[in-house]
Amino acid sequence: MNGQFLAEQSPRPYQTLNKVLLSFIGACAVTFAAFAFMQHLISQDLEFKQSPITYTPVFLPEVKQDSPVETKRPLPPPPKPAPKAPPKPTLNAEVPPMAFNGLGSAPIVETGPIQMGSSMQPSDMQATPIVRVEPRYPVTAARDGTQGWVELHFTISETGTVIDARVANAEPKRVFNREALKALKRWKYRPQIINGQPQPMPGQKVVLEFKLDQN
Repeated sequence: MNGQFLAEQSPRPYQTLNKVLLSFIGACAVTFAAFAFMQHLISQDLEFKQSPITYTPVFLPEVKQDSPVETKRPLPPPPKPAPKAPPKPTLNAEVPPMAFNGLGSAPIVETGPIQMGSSMQPSDMQATPIVRVEPRYPVTAARDGTQGWVELHFTISETGTVIDARVANAEPKRVFNREALKALKRWKYRPQIINGQPQPMPGQKVVLEFKLDQN
């Protein structure tokens, strides 16, 4: 009895082989399914992350061509003006009337005679005035109706300019001094000639009177 029971309980060889084969096929199927599922997930992730690329058209502005350069011929130089003769000096020149609010009179500046303080030989030439600038009447003095005079001492240089100008006397004091000195320094002279050479001429005096025209 025991020998028969053991013979019935022991498996047959072909049954064991079938089980191994079925297990191997099942394992391959499970592995393949797992790889296929992972591949599917990876492909979906890539498709989800990849966004479509859009292109924006760019329009470039049209470049205008430069207009042709025009070459202009240079204009001929203007003709040189003819030299003007020096103005004639005036001993008693008047300043043009200036308008002052509330005043019915125009200021006038009178130039007294110039006193020469040097002795001249017959063959020498004395200094002569070329340009004489009249002083400006101070606005404050004209508005207040102030009149007066300024005595000036100066020297004529060898080039004909006024140097060493100073106020010797004035009435009223320090009212017309500044304008008188400013005008005197702009005077021009033809210098004196001694033995054919220009020489300075000191000791010159002039009185500038500042008056208001009452007409």
